[in-house]
Amino acid sequence: MCGIFGAYNCHKAAETCYVMGHAIQHRATKYAGIVSSDGTNIFCYKNEGIIQDVFDQEILDELHGTCAVGHIRYATVEDDPSCDNAQPILGVFEGQEIAIAHNGNLTNCDDLRKLLKDPSDLKTKMDTEIILRLLCQSQAPTLVEKIYDSVRYLKGTYSLLIIFSDTIIAVRDPWGNRPLSVGVDGGSLFFASETIAFESLGVETEREIYPGEIFITSKGSCQSYYFDEFGLSHNPLKHPLAHCIFELIYYSHPGSVVFGEPVVDFHLRAGKKLCQKCPAAANCVVGVPDSAVYHAEGYADEKGISPTRGITRHHYIGRTFILPFQRLRDLAVRKKFIIIRQLVKGKDVVLVDDSIVRLTTMRGLVGLLRSAGAKSIHLRIVAPMIISPCYYGIDTPNKSELIAANHSKEEIRQICGADSLEFLSLDDLKSLVSNPQDYCFACMTGEYPI
Repeated sequence: MCGIFGAYNCHKAAETCYVMGHAIQHRATKYAGIVSSDGTNIFCYKNEGIIQDVFDQEILDELHGTCAVGHIRYATVEDDPSCDNAQPILGVFEGQEIAIAHNGNLTNCDDLRKLLKDPSDLKTKMDTEIILRLLCQSQAPTLVEKIYDSVRYLKGTYSLLIIFSDTIIAVRDPWGNRPLSVGVDGGSLFFASETIAFESLGVETEREIYPGEIFITSKGSCQSYYFDEFGLSHNPLKHPLAHCIFELIYYSHPGSVVFGEPVVDFHLRAGKKLCQKCPAAANCVVGVPDSAVYHAEGYADEKGISPTRGITRHHYIGRTFILPFQRLRDLAVRKKFIIIRQLVKGKDVVLVDDSIVRLTTMRGLVGLLRSAGAKSIHLRIVAPMIISPCYYGIDTPNKSELIAANHSKEEIRQICGADSLEFLSLDDLKSLVSNPQDYCFACMTGEYPI
């Protein structure tokens, strides 16, 4: 998973992007980069690390201009240590420098490489570079047709921000799998994977970039075009959608609005539904911080008790799910959480979490709660059992890493040491959104819509 963000016609655009990137840092922690433009020249800085460690004031002062785009990344494919693995990626388009930032994952890279004039010249393993090369080699007569040339054959998922000269282009795949929104403040435009980035600036969210939209802002004007595999249009096209349900369950910040859904509302409804369908005889409801805190609040509210903040976490550790190696995940769980012993000792605890993917976090937490004196531990999980890899931008490529793909519910309970374990059913999860036909549940069903 990655995050993208951008600012157009904005004083100190790079600094603005820094603030937006910090607001959505929860999406990725491996690399960070910002590219700015003063209308003529492109300025770029990117490196490994979180955005506050990669950038300081001296670096930001060198990123001149009123337009900028940024990217935070963790790898969904193996990185080549000899390459620059950070984004945005730079290229040359019609004699001028250009940069692109990408959230998503392409599934047909081998076929796309065959469309390149010189595929041996690729400098990274990132699918983003292929999109950039397709754009730069296009011979189509207009800018929007060149953009369409670069995306028409893509399969998989992508939300893109492209910058050159005094132009920023936002593109979202026709399935709308990954979120991308635009905010407005006077004559300035802002783009981000999550609307919480606009909240950090005090900027109003204008709307989503629509699935299949090419949004071009240049020289103070905006134009929108729409596309699918069959062509371009000036009007929105009817196309099947596949919004990632995990954005609502786990990835997106509770303060964001994603796919038209306030994330915190979804979390609270999910917790209530979980309590209704998977009750437990317990007198203490604890959410796994930070992503399941509001799930637990909904569960406790439905149960008629107050949630217990029985677990706190060291925020500088980051998300264990997106650490690149299993050994690091195992060690991080021990360092990440602190159990408030006085709040759970002697209690029958309902431990609420958003999902179980590899079982890394949950197995460690159950052990910590036992050590703190919990009388019993009942796990309640919002997401149904994750049985299939995601090929659309979440790092679960190997089915052997998915605990539910290889073990029954009872085996998982025994492995993590809980007294009981229940998952929300797929039908119950679907009931939490008004348009379930527009969502992707592939990781839970093995049925891939894209």
